[in-house]
Amino acid sequence: MYLNLIKVVAATILLNGITACTTPTQNQISADNSRITENKPIVDSNKSAQNRPNNKTATISVEGEKTNISLKLYQEKNIFSTYFPQEDFLVQNKDINKVREVKFTANFGGVKNENAYIKFVFPDDLKALEEVKNFINSKDGIIVSNKWQIVNRSSTVTYPWAKEKITFSKGQEIFGNIYIGEEKGKVFYAITHYPAEYGDGFEPRADLILSNLEIGG
Repeated sequence: MYLNLIKVVAATILLNGITACTTPTQNQISADNSRITENKPIVDSNKSAQNRPNNKTATISVEGEKTNISLKLYQEKNIFSTYFPQEDFLVQNKDINKVREVKFTANFGGVKNENAYIKFVFPDDLKALEEVKNFINSKDGIIVSNKWQIVNRSSTVTYPWAKEKITFSKGQEIFGNIYIGEEKGKVFYAITHYPAEYGDGFEPRADLILSNLEIGG
C-alpha cells in the first residue's frame, strides 16, 4: 500500500511538470498578442494605398503607329496616384503657400523641355469647385498671368474627375488644356502645356497620366 502511494505521488509530480513545460505563461501570451496588434496597421496601410501595382504597360498610338509603353506608379500619399512613362518624364513636387504641385516634365530622348509638362495643383485654401474656377479665370489667374488665349471651353470631358476643360494657346507655338477637377471632397486642377512640335508624341502620353489619375490613397 505504501508503495502504491509513492507511485501516485510520483505520477502527479511528473504530470505537473509536463503541463508547466507545454502551457505558455501569461507573459508569452501577451507578447504574441502584441505582435499581432503591431501587424494590423501594416495591412490597413497597404489597403489604403489602393493596391495598385508599381508597374504596368499600355499601348499608345503616335502618328498612326501603335507603341507599347512601360508605366510606373506615382503616388502622393492621401492626395492622388497615377501612372506615367518613367523614361519620358521627370517628376517634381513642391509645396508653396498651402498649394501642393506635382509636375511631370517631358524628357524625351533624355532631353528635358520645361515647356512640355503635365501639372497637378491642389490648393488647400480653395474648398469648392467654383472657387477654383474663379481663381483660374480671375484677372490674377493663371490664364491672364501666362497670357494664354482661350480657344474653347467644355463641360463634357473624357476623365470622370474633370468637370470642365479649357483649351488654350499662346500664339502658334504653345498649346494646352486646363482641367478643373473635383473628386472625393478634393478640388484641384491639372494643366497640359506643350510646344506645337511635341503634339503627336506628347498628347497620348499625357492622356495616360490623366486617365490613370485616382484621387486619395
